[in-house]
Amino acid sequence: MWYSIESIATPKTLAEAYSLQQREGAALFSGGSYLAAEKSPFVRVLIDMNNLLDNTVTVKPAAVQISAAATLQSFIDTVKAGNSDCRLLEAARASCPSKQIRNQRTFGGEAGQNRPNSEALVFLHAVDAELSVYTDSAKTVSIRKWDGKGIITGITYYPNQMDNVELQRFAVLQSAPAVVIAAGCRRNGQFEFAVGGASNIIQTFDTPADDWTD
Repeated sequence: MWYSIESIATPKTLAEAYSLQQREGAALFSGGSYLAAEKSPFVRVLIDMNNLLDNTVTVKPAAVQISAAATLQSFIDTVKAGNSDCRLLEAARASCPSKQIRNQRTFGGEAGQNRPNSEALVFLHAVDAELSVYTDSAKTVSIRKWDGKGIITGITYYPNQMDNVELQRFAVLQSAPAVVIAAGCRRNGQFEFAVGGASNIIQTFDTPADDWTD
């Protein structure tokens, strides 16, 4: 039980939500799985985003668009319905072995938590996904360059701009958290990688494709 929670705010606009977010001890929630797991004593005000964030998922060869309130499981269900070649599918499954928790865990929360041991997040860093973020206005920023400020409203990446997209995880057991997560792709004549797992941050690298041989 969270004895430190003083109030739950239900903002009517993103601007109001962003203003509330600036308060000390404020935390956004939609699915709430991370808040429930961490039970942080520093969180005083919960900001309910469920009426402000969309949960739609669009998966096409040109662009994969994921609204912030879409859960890992809703993404998996959408992909399985007709886009089984989407490589993020594997990452979403691996990020959480429990279907019940995947039904609560949102992509906005996954990106906002910036978890190095999230296969989905490592994948999104590897493909340099775009974040739609609201601060005092709406903007788009590379997930690799996001400073952690603002409200994530959506995530987009462009499969047709890359090839050889791969994801590998190394764990003691398949259901256990990965010790090392590596994802990569080839784009614009270079290989781009992201590495996470049991580390403090997700590291990204790029190198000219000519430096590698088959």
